[in-house]
Amino acid sequence: MKTRYIFTLLTAMLLMVPGVMAQKKKKFQEANLKGIWQMCCYVSESPDTPGDLKPSNTFKILSDDGRITNFTVIPNKGAIINGYGTYAQVSDGVYHENIERSIHLPMLNSAVNTLYFEIQDDKYLRLKFYIEKDENDNILDAWYHETWVRVEMPDKMPENIIR
Repeated sequence: MKTRYIFTLLTAMLLMVPGVMAQKKKKFQEANLKGIWQMCCYVSESPDTPGDLKPSNTFKILSDDGRITNFTVIPNKGAIINGYGTYAQVSDGVYHENIERSIHLPMLNSAVNTLYFEIQDDKYLRLKFYIEKDENDNILDAWYHETWVRVEMPDKMPENIIR
């Protein structure tokens, strides 16, 4: 009788442990990464201040199906895709880009790039990522910081657009 009681107690304890362990896992807050983002650069006349944030001709599309596409518009020539793959958020401030192909950063081809991010006012996406080596195996040992602004649709078509 005692053996049956001990066996039942041990079985109950084993069934409770996974439930307790699952409760310890912290679920991260999913960020609003989806959208079209335009890379920006700080431009200044002074070396002591970062200056104004100016848009560039490079864009990042983070689709709701987990796909990423980076492309650049070449004035008077069209546009090129310079990288694509998939992405997934892995914690509160980190997402992974699984790069299938990149002509801009070929050392990331078929690799996972870890990006640390911060979204401000649901408008600005600040990214930071590390690259150890370039495509020729030369040591870079460098952190890259990028600022992207969310592309929004205005209420009406601007009058100064050339089509």
